[in-house]
Amino acid sequence: MPMNWRLFPPIAVSDRTRIVNRRTYSGQPGTVVSVPEQDGQVLQANGWTYIAPSGPTSERPKGRTGIYASHRGTQFFDETLGKLIVFDGQTWRDPLNGNAV
Repeated sequence: MPMNWRLFPPIAVSDRTRIVNRRTYSGQPGTVVSVPEQDGQVLQANGWTYIAPSGPTSERPKGRTGIYASHRGTQFFDETLGKLIVFDGQTWRDPLNGNAV
């Protein structure tokens, strides 16, 4: 299942705007951009920094196999909650307070 990626744009001004698959991406240092996975791969190869896969709560990684398996330490940016969460092996948690989400 393709997923969105959260990325930081590069600091270098010349690399902040890219056209990938006919979509234009730009951002300022410190901002975050969500893009389709296939675009994220190209942006990452051009200096953008990968943070985590992202999507709504219903798209959280599930199962123990695959590229987006849910193993202890797996990170996911939950767009429904608007925050990065981490899987502890049993439950998705807010890493700032440890609460289940």
